[in-house]
Amino acid sequence: MVLKTLRFIGILCAALAMGLTITHDLEISGMQTLDGAEWLKVQHTFYGGFAVLGGIAEVVGLISTALLAFTLRKQRTDLTLNVVAALCFAGMLISFALGNNPLNQQIAQWTADTLPANWSAARDAWDGFHAISSGLATVAFVALLISTLRDSSTPYANRRAIAGIYQSL
Repeated sequence: MVLKTLRFIGILCAALAMGLTITHDLEISGMQTLDGAEWLKVQHTFYGGFAVLGGIAEVVGLISTALLAFTLRKQRTDLTLNVVAALCFAGMLISFALGNNPLNQQIAQWTADTLPANWSAARDAWDGFHAISSGLATVAFVALLISTLRDSSTPYANRRAIAGIYQSL
């Protein structure tokens, strides 16, 4: 039951992180059509909950996948897949800490009147860090799914026992 719970939590966290970051990626082309004041208004208006939910998903995802890796340490392939997922969650947190968070803090101070001339460089960097996170979240999600699906196949001995039960009915 612990294994299933950890897997569920890891997959849920990866899905949340992936969904949140891919949302930013899908907005890039539209956001690049906005002038500085419009872009800044969107930044100040719409993204408050993203960091909170994404941060929780990334931290809980890191913890659950690290615990999964430890639990599955004797199963080489599952261990590897869960270590990959844990490293991806760690990478998302690092990307946020070194990229998006400093940019968010900088952008939060800007107004339409104080918008720097190179504001588009900050926009592009912000988009780039989210693209890194969405790639990492996608890899974490796929690794966790593969690990879970590998484990969900019924071993041969169990299939024979199940077949015997059906034949006796």
